[in-house]
Amino acid sequence: MYKDKIDFFLSEISKKCIEDKGDNITFSLGSNYYSLFYNNDIEIEKIESLIDLASEDTYYSFASGSLAVIYFMRLLHTSNIITDEDIDAIEEDSIEFFLELIPIYAGKKEYDLFTGLIGLGLYFLEIQKFDTVAKIVSYIDHLKHEHNKSIFWVDNITKEENICDLGLAHGLPSIISFLAECYHKGCEKETCKRLIQGAVNFLTELYEENKDSQHIFPSKINVVTRKKQLSNRLAWCYGDLGIAIGIWKAYTVLQDEDLRAMSLSIILNSSKIRLDNAGVFYSHKNDCIDTGICHGSSGISHIFNKFYRICKREELKEAYDYWMAITLQQLGKGTKFPYDLKNDEWVEHTGLLEGISGVGMVLLDYQYPEKAKDWDKIYLMNIE
Repeated sequence: MYKDKIDFFLSEISKKCIEDKGDNITFSLGSNYYSLFYNNDIEIEKIESLIDLASEDTYYSFASGSLAVIYFMRLLHTSNIITDEDIDAIEEDSIEFFLELIPIYAGKKEYDLFTGLIGLGLYFLEIQKFDTVAKIVSYIDHLKHEHNKSIFWVDNITKEENICDLGLAHGLPSIISFLAECYHKGCEKETCKRLIQGAVNFLTELYEENKDSQHIFPSKINVVTRKKQLSNRLAWCYGDLGIAIGIWKAYTVLQDEDLRAMSLSIILNSSKIRLDNAGVFYSHKNDCIDTGICHGSSGISHIFNKFYRICKREELKEAYDYWMAITLQQLGKGTKFPYDLKNDEWVEHTGLLEGISGVGMVLLDYQYPEKAKDWDKIYLMNIE
């Protein structure tokens, strides 16, 4: 439907990524990631610069730190852009360092995708160190809480007590998704299956409480008082879309048709929501809509597209076209992304999760899915 327009923006985004100065690890990662999938051509100087940035990094994030860089190097190796000798040299010291982080994160009870056990787990899954992945699964099992037949995890990073986070970015759906990845790789299958079953029992209870609402799930819930922090948004990071992904992944493990029906019901319910009720960030000062993956229009479109490819429901096609049209309209005006919402400051940058390279990946997947295969597994959206 938008072929010429998307091809134009794919090219323009490529130019922006090539122009990236490579002095910021988050932006450099995004620009190189997009270049890898768009044209499989990355300058060796940019790779070296990225490695230098990682070596100086003190924030070992799977989103924007050295762990993300090492994971990306693995993708370059898989694409035959760097050699066996290169990847061995790069990982020689880093693997031992990341192994040492596992008990530290476990001690802090930090399971987070970006700054905890799950990000480390995805890296060790990628390099097929399943004995290490098994240890991470064991830690996640140890950190669980149980009530009746439900299993949940308490967020120990925020200052609030007894909070179960329900976002795909930082909460229970990300744990389900990671455990599903482990299960399908044959790692600790029985433990993963048991934990996933308990976690979807927890989500099912919440679903039944509020399934007739426009936005079904809260972003967080106090597991003692049952007080809920409402989400009321469409986004990858928080809200019903990410939970639908988590429940779908649970279905692929448990093969429970009720879970498939629940996930589809959630995503179809969300497909009715339009921009005015979606909670997407908007700047009046800049006349700018957030188009990023994390909490913007491209991420929303992408998730509907993923489910349409599986379920072939016309409502989902209409939804992803609607959000794609909004994304393209904004790109036509020039794209900026939320930097400081309190002061309404927006900037253009090449970040992957929250910037223009991520929007480019969504466009690439929309237009040329064979080129973008599995690009989104780092954000746990690989449901196909």
